[in-house]
Amino acid sequence: MGDQSQEPATGWLLSQYRTDRDPSGSLLISVASPLGPILGCAVPAAFGALVTLMFRAAGASALLVLFAVIVIGVLAYNGSRLWICGPGTIQPAHAFWGARLRAGATHTARSVVLRRDLWRADAGSTDTVYVADDSLHRLKVLSVHNWAGRESRVASGGMGSLARSGPVVVSAPSPLRPWANETLMPAVSEAVSELAEILQRELAVPLVYECEQIGAKPRGR
Repeated sequence: MGDQSQEPATGWLLSQYRTDRDPSGSLLISVASPLGPILGCAVPAAFGALVTLMFRAAGASALLVLFAVIVIGVLAYNGSRLWICGPGTIQPAHAFWGARLRAGATHTARSVVLRRDLWRADAGSTDTVYVADDSLHRLKVLSVHNWAGRESRVASGGMGSLARSGPVVVSAPSPLRPWANETLMPAVSEAVSELAEILQRELAVPLVYECEQIGAKPRGR
């Protein structure tokens, strides 16, 4: 019989994150592909640069290209994140083109935190999964923005129009529910609850809930 503690072995999650196992048996959780946000920045920047060149505004074109390069670099860096999880420990790292670089120290996990930030005017909410360590530090693993009555998207880390460039996920059934207890779990997107449960099981720590009722709405369109 297989070892049930090794599930999930490999595969894609509802958040478009990916799980895998390294040779030591540690669970690897990789973020969703940054391709969407990168294209959301690169295509308008390229179009804008061509238009400014047509009007012989080479300086403005160069600034647009420079801005795009910086933003794409940030998005690509954020899109390289992964977490190495074992019983009671989590370690943040980055992977570029399949080469894993362990960039952070190993943290002792004390709890998995499911937090909801409600936006003003009942516009929606942001649900975030953290891992809290023994120094009160938190590692953010996943955030999902919920536009009430519309959609839920993985937060890409982008601002402005890029706030809605992340992958669409299963919508949160109750994006405005304000309770900081176990009733929050069925109110969030299945993409959020799935990852929170995987982390709780893998790290063997409690799951706690938080809610902030004056959260900032992402500046998406």
